[in-house]
Amino acid sequence: MKAQYQTFINNHEVTIAGNETFNNVLALNGLCERDAVRYLQMVVHDFYPQTFRMTALDLGAGRGVTAMTLAELGFNVVAYDMYRNSIAILQRIALQQDLNISFGMGGILHLESLNKKFDLINDCEGLTNLVKPEDRARYLEGVKNSLAEHGKFVMTVQVQSTQYTPEEGFESVRLDENHVLWRETPECDVPGVVEMNGKYWTAQKRICPADEIRREVMAAGYTILSDDLEILPGNNPAILRLVLTSTLGC
Repeated sequence: MKAQYQTFINNHEVTIAGNETFNNVLALNGLCERDAVRYLQMVVHDFYPQTFRMTALDLGAGRGVTAMTLAELGFNVVAYDMYRNSIAILQRIALQQDLNISFGMGGILHLESLNKKFDLINDCEGLTNLVKPEDRARYLEGVKNSLAEHGKFVMTVQVQSTQYTPEEGFESVRLDENHVLWRETPECDVPGVVEMNGKYWTAQKRICPADEIRREVMAAGYTILSDDLEILPGNNPAILRLVLTSTLGC
């Protein structure tokens, strides 16, 4: 992770915010998300001259690290599907530092329930974790419909790289011809578990080539404003970071 973080630092010039951000990341047990923090800071620096009265939606908010980052950058933030045990910590940080953060639940395929438009929507690996084409299309359409005029969608996904061969790792996984990553599981009668070649598997992720992701988002009605591909060391997928906007809103 240290080497990965140093590679990202060397490739970008914007300096991460100071001690308060770092202390908040520590409080949320989110050091593993420091690259996401840095990238969001860069995106806001490049695309948002001011954030006064602007709104942001942080999808799959998890520990709340990126929701906290967006609030520090001046957005009114909705942290969506955050870990329940992290909400109290983020609420305390928000109260102490006068950050505007609210919370929502419902899953990334049901964004219409929010009934709100956002100037920035951030999501890390939401598309990666959706395997079915119909779910991926619904996700992209739901995000697009939730963007305010000229709003930006900041999306991070795992993609294939030349050195990534999941079958050579320690886990019992396989990547099929449709780029779906399957994990071996004990035999059971549970929806989503399928038998293949005498073994039982569950679909975990879809890790496809970066160009396929680019074509997918453009076909869904997005324009790519920024494109950053990071090749990680070792037997790992690459990371594709895109800043998108609705083609109709360009």
